[in-house]
Parts: sequence; structure tokens; C-alpha cells
Amino acid sequence: MGTTPKPLRILVHPDIAEWSEFAALAAQGHTITLWTPGSVLVTDYDLILGPRAWRMTEDLRPFLPLAIHAARKARYPKDATLEETGTDEKETRDA
Repeated sequence: MGTTPKPLRILVHPDIAEWSEFAALAAQGHTITLWTPGSVLVTDYDLILGPRAWRMTEDLRPFLPLAIHAARKARYPKDATLEETGTDEKETRDA
């Protein structure tokens, strides 16, 4: 595998940092940085990857409702209780 002529600066959330794909990307010449709270300025990166990360550009603007829907689904799963989410079921449905 060769090096890329257009390397990216990629910020990776710790939950997925062990994926073998990141070692392969680093070998291609991309800069892979593990995110830790307060350690980085997110605007310094071309790509931010994590379980709840979404890329949002003007071209992807039509998908904003999908991003909101997916974030709510992850944050408030159907089987969640009041203690887990901090809201009641009615508030979740109405949001």
C-alpha cells in the first residue's frame, strides 16, 4: 500500500480508536489523532470520526433532519427509562 498524495488530519474518538483501518490509514500517510477532552481544537481536522459524529456541510444540508433523527434515536432509545435519559417518555416523543 502506497502513500496518499492528499493526506488528511483525522480525529478519532477513543471508542473506535482500536479499529485496524486507522493503522492502515496512518501507513498511507494520514495523520490519526486520538481525541481526549480539551486536548484538541476540532477545526484543526479534516475529518472527525466517532460513534455520534456526523459530517455536515452545505452539500449535506438536506440530511440534517436525518442526523437529528439518528442522534435522538441514539440518545433516547425506545426501551430507555426516565432514570437513564433524564426525560419522560412524552417529552421524548414530542421532541
